[in-house]
Amino acid sequence: MRYFISILFLLSTLNGFSQKSIIKDSLYVIELKLHIDSIYNYQFENSENTYMQMLNDYPNHPFPDLYYALAMYWKYFPITPNSEKAPLFVEKLNSSIAKAENYFAKQETNESIFFNLMGRLLLMQYFSDNQTSANVFPHIKPAYKMLHKGFRLEDSFSDFKFSSGVYNYYREYYPKAHPIYKPIAYFFPKGNALKGIALLETNSQKGIFLHKESLSFLIYINLYFEKNYRKALKYTKQIRKESPDNLLYLSYHTLSLLLLKKYNKAKALISILEKTKHSNNYFKAIAHVFKGIIAEKKYKDYTLAKTQYSTALKKLERYENFANTYKSIAYFGLSRIYLEDATLSNKYRKKARKLAIFSHINFD
Repeated sequence: MRYFISILFLLSTLNGFSQKSIIKDSLYVIELKLHIDSIYNYQFENSENTYMQMLNDYPNHPFPDLYYALAMYWKYFPITPNSEKAPLFVEKLNSSIAKAENYFAKQETNESIFFNLMGRLLLMQYFSDNQTSANVFPHIKPAYKMLHKGFRLEDSFSDFKFSSGVYNYYREYYPKAHPIYKPIAYFFPKGNALKGIALLETNSQKGIFLHKESLSFLIYINLYFEKNYRKALKYTKQIRKESPDNLLYLSYHTLSLLLLKKYNKAKALISILEKTKHSNNYFKAIAHVFKGIIAEKKYKDYTLAKTQYSTALKKLERYENFANTYKSIAYFGLSRIYLEDATLSNKYRKKARKLAIFSHINFD
């Protein structure tokens, strides 16, 4: 569900532009697309002014609040329930949903479908990433209803292949990875994983607005579901070229390199992840996990590896469930380092398995 925030924002934007119901000035459309690209590349200098201008032009439209949420998502990534920005983030999303329902109350249009859908999926992503599943459920049925209406649009424009591709793949695989969703998935039409990947592949090459989001999902799918690290690396290289300052994309690229045991190439990127002006405590903590893997696997320096894993765990604690994947990697590492102490090793491995969302990402 990660990336739905930016994905559906762009779907909504694209649909609004095509109907010219929001923005009639094509030059302004180009300017706004540049602002969106800047956000993806961690350039937030003009995002506040852009939001205020849109809010002034369209005070009752859901679009400005969604734009603000998009900027917040990347600028303060990751936003967790204990984040200072979390209340404002949720407020903007709820405001956008309410405006979507009010603004289009008289007539449902393609635009209304996407704006309403996006606001709900932004919230679903936030709750799912932080493992507060109970808050996801109320949005699933209305979100799917609107998503289904969008399926008919996939042949009219390449970018609509994205939403169809995501549904087809995740309808099959997400309930397998997260059994809690199986009872709900039962009520939705079956997907087709191969078709989903094919649609995402097509849009990653031909999409205008959503090719980057298609790449993001192909990375995530190949890392966590298909276990095809070489293919994931292919996509991380491409997306890194397009958004070199995006730290999330950099972390995926580094993780792919480490899974393929390309330690020297990964090592060169870790310092960027840790020391760039855009970095924060979350990415610095991930850097410690990565340095622990290199110390353990490449240099067999188990003392250093233990220090790096332990430091990472301490720094990741504040991010609670959001950081469980990287916490589990650190605990798997500690379980290997303490193999001679069976009790301690088993303790760490038990913690690792409990936290692991995808247990194959363990570096055993």
